[in-house]
Amino acid sequence: MAEEKVHVRFSPSPTGSLHIGGARTALYNWLFARHEGGTLSLRIEDTDQTRSEDRFVDDIKESLEWLGIDWDSGPIFQSRRLMIYDRLADMLIEGGKAYWSDEEKGRAVRFKMPDSEMEFNDIIRGPIKFDGSLIEDFVIRKADGYPTYNFACTVDDIETGITHVIRGDDHITNTPKQIAICEALGVIRPRFAHLPMILGEDGGRLSKRYGATSVKEYRELGYLPEALTNFIALLGWAPGDDREMVSREEMIKCFELERVGKTSARFNNTKLDWMNSLYIRQLPTDDLLRRLMPFLRKAGVEPEKLPEGWLQKVVELHIERFKTLADFYVLTSFLFTDEIEYDPKAVEKHLKKDGVPDLLQEVHAALSKVEGFDTDSLEKCLRGVVEGRGIGFGKLAQPLRVAVTGKTVSAGLFETMELLGREKTLSRISHCLNEFCRAGSV
Repeated sequence: MAEEKVHVRFSPSPTGSLHIGGARTALYNWLFARHEGGTLSLRIEDTDQTRSEDRFVDDIKESLEWLGIDWDSGPIFQSRRLMIYDRLADMLIEGGKAYWSDEEKGRAVRFKMPDSEMEFNDIIRGPIKFDGSLIEDFVIRKADGYPTYNFACTVDDIETGITHVIRGDDHITNTPKQIAICEALGVIRPRFAHLPMILGEDGGRLSKRYGATSVKEYRELGYLPEALTNFIALLGWAPGDDREMVSREEMIKCFELERVGKTSARFNNTKLDWMNSLYIRQLPTDDLLRRLMPFLRKAGVEPEKLPEGWLQKVVELHIERFKTLADFYVLTSFLFTDEIEYDPKAVEKHLKKDGVPDLLQEVHAALSKVEGFDTDSLEKCLRGVVEGRGIGFGKLAQPLRVAVTGKTVSAGLFETMELLGREKTLSRISHCLNEFCRAGSV
């Protein structure tokens, strides 16, 4: 007899955006299906009519597609399958396994929970037992005619041939109810695998500060889908060695549910930033430039109006310094604008010291005469200034860096000035002499 083909599902509720926990569940289902040569179905659990919204359905689908998680069937909408739930609820009533019940909001149907002990072997956690006598009869069809979660998802799993249910461990307590429904309907239950929670860096529940950000927001912050997928894959699973950079193909090859840990994983923003920066550096320049375009345009930059090859030089100079695509403009905005913001602390520390005005005036005069204004010429010019004064280069570099960038930290000073060009560089030195220095002006 041929082995049953794996069929799993990802079944979000469209009451909010797709967050990290849901994205990991979707990813693990997808990896398991692809590793086993099976299929993945997308199911939208929208029976909560007061909170479900179409815009969240769109958000979930777009976020999955951006992460590279595709599905083989669906989306299936529970709200369009009410006749199926009604038919099976009526079957349970007729078989004495469910009954009508008068509830606060009207007449509903309750499932008759068996008193026996039940057990299932969780793929991740091992054997788990429940005493059915401690679980009260529960509603399977509400007074408004809509099924409850436990009934609808169990029926859908049966009807669509789901072989494995891979979901968060907050669903463990739902499992005995779903097993009981399967047994009452006389069908074989799927196998269950419950994923450990993802905790914040502080060890508590995920919060906005510690990872409870939607996938859409991570995209808007400039994280790469490859990096985010790699990162969330390792929140509870490992490929079996010490690798942290794992390609999608390698994940599929190595993924096994038995390798998923039983303990909660901790979200680590620092690690995510580090991983994203590595993925950024590995991108071919053309691809990186393409991905940066939306962020530059959002900041008001018109890339097509920039000198040919200039933007590529800016990217190459700063590639080791930005962690997200959005960081790039924040880090380099002084290169794109005529007016820049000066860090008040940097101004106070480096531009308002005795001797700086005279030094900057000499630098301005020397730079005005430089031919070519390229990195080599600028370095030769400025080193000549400090040698003539008998001072270390740091005495000149820091006030000049603040003058032309507004900050105390930047990429290479000579390369930065070359990218700025003669006019902007001299203009900014003049501005600092007039605005911040105690004496002299140009």
